[in-house]
Amino acid sequence: MNNIELVKQLLRRLKKFSWLIVLIAIAFGGLFYYMAKQSIVLYTSTATVFPLNSSGDNNVTSSAISSILGISDAPKSFTADASINIVELATSRRTREAVAMARIPSMKNKMVSELLVEEYNSHTGFLQNEPIKGPLDSLALVNFASSFLRGGFTAKVGKNGILELHYTNSSPTLVREISYIYIEKLASFYIDLKKKKAQIDFEFAVKKVDSLANVLNKLDQRAIQLDETTFFTNDELKRYSIPKNNLQQDKATVQSQYYYAVNNRESAAYRLQKETPIIEPLDRPEPPYDRQQKSKSMYLMIGLVLGTLIGILLVSLKIINKFLGAELNKALEKAAAKGKEGLQEQTEPIK
Repeated sequence: MNNIELVKQLLRRLKKFSWLIVLIAIAFGGLFYYMAKQSIVLYTSTATVFPLNSSGDNNVTSSAISSILGISDAPKSFTADASINIVELATSRRTREAVAMARIPSMKNKMVSELLVEEYNSHTGFLQNEPIKGPLDSLALVNFASSFLRGGFTAKVGKNGILELHYTNSSPTLVREISYIYIEKLASFYIDLKKKKAQIDFEFAVKKVDSLANVLNKLDQRAIQLDETTFFTNDELKRYSIPKNNLQQDKATVQSQYYYAVNNRESAAYRLQKETPIIEPLDRPEPPYDRQQKSKSMYLMIGLVLGTLIGILLVSLKIINKFLGAELNKALEKAAAKGKEGLQEQTEPIK
């Protein structure tokens, strides 16, 4: 069988079993269409977040946005001036667990973790999610929700230096509620981290002022007590004048420290206010959301093409095997013939 005969036989067999090829193509097209129909529809929200600081520099290229993003003048060690990378904070396990433990009043005051597990279990079956069987304790719920949030939440810095937050879920209601909770928790954690050191300095300054104020009150009480006990004595006597002079010197020293501490307290209060940014979303995570689902028409075309190719291969397999077997036999016969000729040449006597 030569190549031309092979092509002719293939065409005849394909024409004979064309109905089978069409059935296989339709079967694969239907299967792929069902797969696309069974796919879960996902909704993605987009929110942009920007910090508002008390400093005068509040543009995109200022130190305010560089500070919140942690991309400018970041020291190489853990010092008091270390910058906070808000992208890492947004994607951290701490933030995800805080979001998972939050409750949504508008949805029967359920925890986010419970709602995520319920939404996950609502899409179980063939070619969908594997069900999560309960009952689950709070720790297991939080762990499941944290893994769901890690897969559905992304944070990145846009071209203009604005923080972009994206969250994807199969429920548009959950997308909206969880996106707002994410922004709230992220802002709260970031503000807490930024102002913690300034808060410690402020509390120390307040305690120092209160302590010095108490010392001044005690010194005043001692001065009053001395005046009352030495009212009819001779003030020129050293045993009466020296304690009063020492008391006045102590009060002057403490008073100077008190004024200095008050100034430090006001400075610490200013630093605390300056280190407390206001995180505001520019674009809120409101619908309409980006909708993602497998294209039914594209999957149908892929199934039809794949089924047609598989049908052609199955129908042509018998002739192809027959052709390959014949070619293999020919090759073996040629090899055997060459072997016999070589053996005859070796067995001929030397003249």
